[in-house]
Amino acid sequence: MEVVGKSKAHIVLDSCLHESTQYFANHEKLLKCNPYCRNVNYLKDLDIFQWVFQVSDPRNNPITAVFFVRQHEESFALHDHNGHRFAERLKQGTPFKDTGKRIRWEPVHEAPDVDVIHPHTFVGKASSEIYLLHQTDNRTSVYFDTDIALDFTLSFPLNLMPEGVLKFMTEAVMSQIMQQATESMLCQVQSDICCSLPELDVAGEAK
Repeated sequence: MEVVGKSKAHIVLDSCLHESTQYFANHEKLLKCNPYCRNVNYLKDLDIFQWVFQVSDPRNNPITAVFFVRQHEESFALHDHNGHRFAERLKQGTPFKDTGKRIRWEPVHEAPDVDVIHPHTFVGKASSEIYLLHQTDNRTSVYFDTDIALDFTLSFPLNLMPEGVLKFMTEAVMSQIMQQATESMLCQVQSDICCSLPELDVAGEAK
């Protein structure tokens, strides 16, 4: 059974576009701000990153999730395709300069083999888009969207429940965990590079 969790975040940083991009492009530093992240490893030969996350199930048993992603960075303009994709999310009246940066984490479909430490280890797929826009007041708006998909094998007695109900419940819990992790990450960003606390807005949702 595949479950998908989603989180969305918007943060305004008191730093210029160049400094903000440098921070968010530091893949390992940013992911290690996540309280559920146990390890981030760059596999140089493959030019990909390996994430290892761990959470506990309702019975306090550890669940390990492994992800492989590739990072891309590119410039974009508000009037081009990438700019139009999220134009409706921009706050009305916020004065932006035309250009920004886009950092993408895309899932690696042909992932390396993973040594299964215990039976509750899953290899999932993760994708993120980070849009950084330069405001005319020399601050940076950051829009951070993340999707995570995990394929669980149902065991007794969970396999006796209707899959639709179980899927809905699991995705809601998964999105809630992602929201909490996003909030924690952004709090760490606040301490590293000053941001405007009143303009911090985090929301998570299930697909």
